Amino acid sequence: MAVQDHGTPRGTAGTDGGEPGRRIAELGRRAAALRRELPTSAAEVDAENTDTTFGMRRLWEEGMFAFCLPFRFGGVNDANPGLHTEAFAKIILDIMAGDSSTGMNFVVQALSTMEIFHPDNTLPETTKEEIARLVRDEGVRICASNSAAGTPGPVLARRAEGGIVVNGTKTFNSNSGGGGWANVGLTLEGRQGRYNALIPLDHPNVTMKHDWDVMGQRGTHSQTIVYDEVFVPDGYHFTGNGTPPLYLPYVFLLHATIMLGPGLGAFDASLDYLRKLDRPSFPEFGSATEDVLLRRRIGQAAVDLESARAFLMQCARKIEEHDPEGDVTELFVEAFAVKVACIRAALAVTQEIFDLTGARSTANKYRFDRFWRNARTFATHDPTDAKEVWIGDWYLSGKEPPMAAMLRI
Repeated sequence: MAVQDHGTPRGTAGTDGGEPGRRIAELGRRAAALRRELPTSAAEVDAENTDTTFGMRRLWEEGMFAFCLPFRFGGVNDANPGLHTEAFAKIILDIMAGDSSTGMNFVVQALSTMEIFHPDNTLPETTKEEIARLVRDEGVRICASNSAAGTPGPVLARRAEGGIVVNGTKTFNSNSGGGGWANVGLTLEGRQGRYNALIPLDHPNVTMKHDWDVMGQRGTHSQTIVYDEVFVPDGYHFTGNGTPPLYLPYVFLLHATIMLGPGLGAFDASLDYLRKLDRPSFPEFGSATEDVLLRRRIGQAAVDLESARAFLMQCARKIEEHDPEGDVTELFVEAFAVKVACIRAALAVTQEIFDLTGARSTANKYRFDRFWRNARTFATHDPTDAKEVWIGDWYLSGKEPPMAAMLRI
């Protein structure tokens, strides 16, 4: 699908319109409209195994990229996971329902933005100002380049005059298919703990493999990236001051939105299809609306999805209301449970969509199978069985989940 030039993005710097609540409500309305707009491009991206360029551009044009920026740069939640959490979760769910690959890329964009603009990291204000302008005014995308799964070892950096030099390979670089910048997690020679470097993906020593070829979430273009003697000047590499406690349950809350999105999208698609076709499952029913079997399946799917969604929103509210200095263990366990509930609901609904829509809907032009493929693919990110064991441990004996569960990437 060709990308149209819609001009300056709405909802960016200088357009607060007074009270922040009105701005958030407007972004919510735009996200609801995108839920109806994005499915066509989502099906095309899935068929062609290409990046969600159109979807991400539309999100930027509608002002979504600015949400996680600091107030001083025209942002909405001040790079704070505990601010406007419920409203943001609703926005993400609408985007996910329209196109779950665009939605996942947006989640990566949001989390990367929050890390770059965390007030306690060592990035200079001038760099933050530059990145904010690129994100807000030019729609530049940011990929979280963290996973070393399947590589020979971690990405390493050594000090050099005026900066550092980065070498190594990262896998699962979601949101990298549209260019932009990578926020690279690495190990700096002579220093303990996590370190980060901001690297433009058009750097001549950066190689993007374009090797993302899986059954679902194809538009995330989660390719392998190789960094080969990449010089990163001072001012573009940084360390933080540890992980904010609320960040951990917040990440799993957003994981839950990624899971529930395909289920919501499948439900939307099946209702649209049934209304247009208006064909019952058996001749004794006069129409789809008179078909008690279809109505029962629709009701069951609605209950499953709305139950998971309500649980998700409850957790979002708790994150928003939580004392930033308080213990987050119970909240983290709840975020685990929310993700499990969303996995169950999404897999059930996306698997049963064809029981609703019938054999004709299996035509490749509809690509209704993408909803299950998308849900099943992201459900493998981390083991559901293990989360259920950790949840059970918590309720039975108060045992906290292991740190590996919290930080797995």
